[in-house]
Amino acid sequence: MPSSIPDLLRTTAAKAPDTLAVTGEGREITYGRLSERSDRVADLLAALPVGSRVGYVNRNATEYFELLFGAAKAGVALVPLNFRLSGDEMRWILDDAEVSLVVAGPEHAETLTGLDVPLIITGERYEEWLSGGRPVDPRREVSGDDLLVLMYSSGTTGRPKGVQITAAGLTAAVELFGACFDMSGHPVSLVPIPYFHIAGAGWCLVTMDNGGTLVQTAEPTPFSMLDQLVNHKVTHTAMVPAVIQILCELPAAKEADFSALRQIVYGASPISEPLLARAVELFKAEFFQSYGLTETIGVTTMLMPDQHRLDNPVKGRLRSAGNAVPGMEVRVVDLVTGETADPDVVGEVVVRGPCVTTGYWRNPKATGDSFLPGGWLRTGDAGYMDADGYLYLQDRLKDMIVSGGENVYPAEVESVLAAHPSVLESAIIGVPSEKWGETPHAVVVRRPGTPDVTGEELIAWLRDRIAHFKCPTAVTFADALPRNASGKILKRELRRPWWENTDRQVG
Repeated sequence: MPSSIPDLLRTTAAKAPDTLAVTGEGREITYGRLSERSDRVADLLAALPVGSRVGYVNRNATEYFELLFGAAKAGVALVPLNFRLSGDEMRWILDDAEVSLVVAGPEHAETLTGLDVPLIITGERYEEWLSGGRPVDPRREVSGDDLLVLMYSSGTTGRPKGVQITAAGLTAAVELFGACFDMSGHPVSLVPIPYFHIAGAGWCLVTMDNGGTLVQTAEPTPFSMLDQLVNHKVTHTAMVPAVIQILCELPAAKEADFSALRQIVYGASPISEPLLARAVELFKAEFFQSYGLTETIGVTTMLMPDQHRLDNPVKGRLRSAGNAVPGMEVRVVDLVTGETADPDVVGEVVVRGPCVTTGYWRNPKATGDSFLPGGWLRTGDAGYMDADGYLYLQDRLKDMIVSGGENVYPAEVESVLAAHPSVLESAIIGVPSEKWGETPHAVVVRRPGTPDVTGEELIAWLRDRIAHFKCPTAVTFADALPRNASGKILKRELRRPWWENTDRQVG
C-alpha cells in the first residue's frame, strides 16, 4: 500500500523511470517523465495555499495525471469535471468549488473564457506554463481526512454535489480494490472510462501502483477498443456489459488474439448467462463485477471469478453484485427502523469503511442526511442480501414506486422489458393514481426496424413474466429518453408532466 498518492508515483519512478506509464492514441509518457512534469506542476501550485482547489476539464489525456500527482504533491485538491457538461454547468461547479486555477482542453477554451481565475489551455499554453515550474518536489502533500479530489455527482435530482475524496480514502481504495486482482508481472490496462469518473481514475491508480502501463483512449468505440486490446497486448480492462456484448458481435473480434487478456471488470449492471458464455468463449479471461459509488471511491462489493462459472450451482448468482470487498462493511437496513434487514428482505444498502467519503463539499444538510449513526453511508440503493452475504441490487430508492402499498422497483421491470425484441430502451416511472396513490408507467423507445409494438402488447407481454402489480398500466412511446451529461436517464423530466400540477411529487 502506498503511504500517499504521490508516493505511488515516486516509488515506481525511482524503480523503473523508463517504463511507460501511459500510452495510446499517439501520446506516451514514462514514469520518470511523469514524475518530473508533475514536480513542475507541484512547484507552480505550491504558490497556492494548502487546501486550494484546481479544476480540470478535458478528455482523457496525460495532463490529467500530471495535474493529479502535481496537485497531490503540492497539498492542493483536484476538481475533475465532466467534459460533456454545458458551459453553465461547468461554471456553476467551478464557482461552487472555489477553484484557484483551471486547466482545460482546447475544445473548452471558448466555453470557459471570462473566468475569474486563470485558465490554462492544454497544448502550447500549458507547456509555457509548465516550463515556469522547477522540477522540484515540494513534498507538502496533505494526509488523513484532508481533501485530495473533489468529484461532483451527476445531479439527476438537481444541482450536483461535491463528493469529498480524502488523501487517506483514495490511498485505501487503491489498496483494497487492487488487492482483488492479479496484477503480477507487468499489467497493461485499457481504461476506456473517463478520468472524471471514479471508476476510471481508480482503475488507473491501481495499475500505476503496480508499475503497469495505461492504454489511454479519449473517445472509445468498440472498434478502437478492439484494436487497442490486441495491439497493446492488454492484460486488464474495464467495460460495461453493453460494450462486452457489442465486442462479442464484431466479426473481427472472432479472429483477434486476446491471449494476453487476463481479467475483465465490469459494472453498472449484471451480466446475463448467455452473454457471459459468449464473452468467456471470446476472451477466455476472468470476469469480476464491481459495485461502488463516487461516495465510496468505487469500492463496495465484488463478484469474483469463481461466481462467474457457467456451471455455478447457485442459480441466479450472476444477478448478485457480490460480497463486500475485504476492509469494507456492507449492510441492508429496514427502510423505517434502520435496523439490519433479514436475509432476502429488501431495504437500503449502507456502507462503512476507510473508502467512504467524509461528506459533501460545504453541504452539511446533504452530509447529515446521507449518514446513519456509526458512520454508515446511505447509498440510496435498494437491495437485499442472501444468507451467504451476497448483495442483490433492486433500484435507486428515489425511483422506487409505491403502488397500493407494494414497492415496485423500476430497474427490475426495465430489465424484463429490455428482453422484448421491439424495445430499444425504456424507463419506468410512477404517475399519480387516485386508486393506488401512484402506478407504474412505461416510457419506451422502439427498436428501429422491428414491428411497431403497441402499449397493450407490451403490458400483456410483461404480465406473463412478472407480478401484475409491477406491470405498467400504460405505455408512452418516445424517440429518445432525456439524459444528463453522464448519460443517466433524467426520470424527473419524465415524471414532471404528470406531477407538476399536484400537491405531492409521490403517491
